[in-house]
Amino acid sequence: MLGELVAGSTGGLVLIQDSAECEGRSLLKTFVAASAHRGESVHVFGFEIPEEEFQAGFDPDVTVRLLYQDGFTDPLRWTGEAGGFGAEEFTALGVAGRVGRGPAGPATLVLDSLSWLLLRQPLPAVCQTLGRIPTAAAGAGLQVTRILALLHEDLHPPGLVETLRSLARAVVGVGPAPEGMGSGGDAPRLASMLQRKGTGKVLKKEEYFTILAGFTPKALGEPTGSVPRDEDADSHSTVDPATNLTFNLRLSDTERRARDGMPLPFHFSAQKKSSLLEASTGGGKIYYEPDAADDLDEEDPDDDLDV
Repeated sequence: MLGELVAGSTGGLVLIQDSAECEGRSLLKTFVAASAHRGESVHVFGFEIPEEEFQAGFDPDVTVRLLYQDGFTDPLRWTGEAGGFGAEEFTALGVAGRVGRGPAGPATLVLDSLSWLLLRQPLPAVCQTLGRIPTAAAGAGLQVTRILALLHEDLHPPGLVETLRSLARAVVGVGPAPEGMGSGGDAPRLASMLQRKGTGKVLKKEEYFTILAGFTPKALGEPTGSVPRDEDADSHSTVDPATNLTFNLRLSDTERRARDGMPLPFHFSAQKKSSLLEASTGGGKIYYEPDAADDLDEEDPDDDLDV
């Protein structure tokens, strides 16, 4: 699945989630290199590292397609130099204006990092901007195919992280692989992936990987017992409506046998059927035995109705 995500199988917002334990910027660069190799222009909004450090390790054919929006050198605009990008400019129209300065054709946006913006803008404003960027770009005649965002998970509360994960079409969490994996200069890692299909299905999968020269990912296999999971299918197949109830909806073997042996009122026995089907040989009779409290007056049977 990681190879498909890097190759561009999923558009929209792609969230790369890392922590202090395992960095994710090198994985972000694999997505950037793949977008450049597909012929897309890549607009990098960099806030945490300088342009030279971000471009380090890329092939020349990738570097020529990078358009760096510098939010690192002067983020607070103290020097007043032109060309920088501040946090106050991170709006749908502000981002679309910067993308419009690049060449025509499909473009990929890179936010390095989204955590830097979240520390300076409220979460609702950032979420609204992420959702409006493609529309604002399309209104300007631009085509933004994908937004790659690096998120440092341990800098934010869990609720904020889950909100951003719900907005993303794909999430790749980066973590360390078990000791003993890989060899030589390889640095194996574990990618915990979540992908939302266009049909609404959600797939989850884990893979070990390493990154080769030129930021090319190399798959190292899957953890034991890891298979792609469909969350929708799991939710329908595992939910038991009879669990966690204050009463019992199930029958024991004894109760089931007693229920099966109980005759139903509309089921007639063979003897009753034969008696009902027999032709009557005489007229019907009505037998009435009065009670002691009955008031029988043959002269005026309705005297109790007189007022």
